Amino acid sequence: MRLGAAFLIAAVLLQDPVLQLRVDVPLVSVDVKVLDSRGQPMTSLTAKDFIIAEDGVEQPVAGFTSIDTPYNILLLFDRSGSTEELWTTMQRSAGRFVRNLRSQDRVALAAFDEGVMMLSGWNDSRDAARRALDELSDRGPGGGTNLYQSLERVTQREFYNTSGRRAVVVLTDGRDTALLYQRQRGNGLSDPVFQRTANIVRASRVPVYFVALNTDKNRNGGAGGSETLIREARARMELLADVSGGGIFFPRGTREIVDVYDQVSRDLSSSYSLAYTSTHSAVPGQTHRIEIRVHGASVKQSRNEYITR
Repeated sequence: MRLGAAFLIAAVLLQDPVLQLRVDVPLVSVDVKVLDSRGQPMTSLTAKDFIIAEDGVEQPVAGFTSIDTPYNILLLFDRSGSTEELWTTMQRSAGRFVRNLRSQDRVALAAFDEGVMMLSGWNDSRDAARRALDELSDRGPGGGTNLYQSLERVTQREFYNTSGRRAVVVLTDGRDTALLYQRQRGNGLSDPVFQRTANIVRASRVPVYFVALNTDKNRNGGAGGSETLIREARARMELLADVSGGGIFFPRGTREIVDVYDQVSRDLSSSYSLAYTSTHSAVPGQTHRIEIRVHGASVKQSRNEYITR
């Protein structure tokens, strides 16, 4: 998603049917941003203001959180050698992100290579969170890129004892070491490591937003790996964003990375969270279209559809 596009538009749908991941979500969650006729966020809506339709059939609202509900946002950074030149940009991006958060929101910072390293926790001050990224450059580049297991850990473990809404914003090129290995074995999307991660991320109900670096959609120089590998790494990030109810960005250059984090923090601070239980039968392989409406306003959704299994 280019920076000029709205933040909460759903992740780009994949054209290759081999790369479709089917999901079974009894309770369907959607984050929405609502704009008035002047393009300004509407911040005082209630559940009664929203109409949810699935495949054109209205659905009862089963869950609603207002804009005022606090967010717990974990910023996760890829510290493998392929991202070393962007560490200064990471620090600037995190600083801008933290400054934009509301007083009720909390932020934690983490980095990963072969494992996850927590840089700051939920109870640390915001100044401490901004300073924590200095540790990233002090340690130097890490080893492999263990993106999948890192997402499993942070979505499963790092949100304990948090109340309110949750989100992960991860900056990475998506080239997990397991992807390299599994492609050599010819597993493709049947890769059990990726399937496990997708299931865990989906079940966690923590939206994951990717700031995707140097993919086939935003090439910024010499990306390592074959074209097929680069394309599949991007497609897998799109799938993880989609099943989690998050989104994905493709910044072109370091300036856009900072601007993306700026926009993400502002949009999370002005979004509602809705949930519903589908009244349709769960037919395996069926795609269901989601539409959220507010009278006299435009709505931007974190997801537009899902596929049952």
